[in-house]
Amino acid sequence: MVKIERISLYKEGITKFFSPNEARIMQLLWKNKKMTSNGIKKELDDLSLACVAGTLDRLVKSGYANRKIDETKNRVSYIYSPIGSRKTVGEKISEKVLESLVDTFGSSVLDAIGKIKKKG
Repeated sequence: MVKIERISLYKEGITKFFSPNEARIMQLLWKNKKMTSNGIKKELDDLSLACVAGTLDRLVKSGYANRKIDETKNRVSYIYSPIGSRKTVGEKISEKVLESLVDTFGSSVLDAIGKIKKKG
């Protein structure tokens, strides 16, 4: 779950912002659009169903995944989906990070962003 205090810029890819299991599950959700916890467990067979369910719960609570009830097939199950594309999630994380930086360092953050844009 993306918490400012848990961001590690030294890690690779989205594990800078998500735990390794959260990152793996988010990748699956982006790829498949919607999945059940059992479907995710089948794809990530090295994880227990309890681990998958707990990780999905954290992703839902933190606002990066949606959960809907599916009452088909004579039983109730949950269908999980990402809140949006990888780009949308990236924008949400960027906003959180930038808000924290501006709160801490003020307008110098915006100056730094301007310098980065000029380089690119």
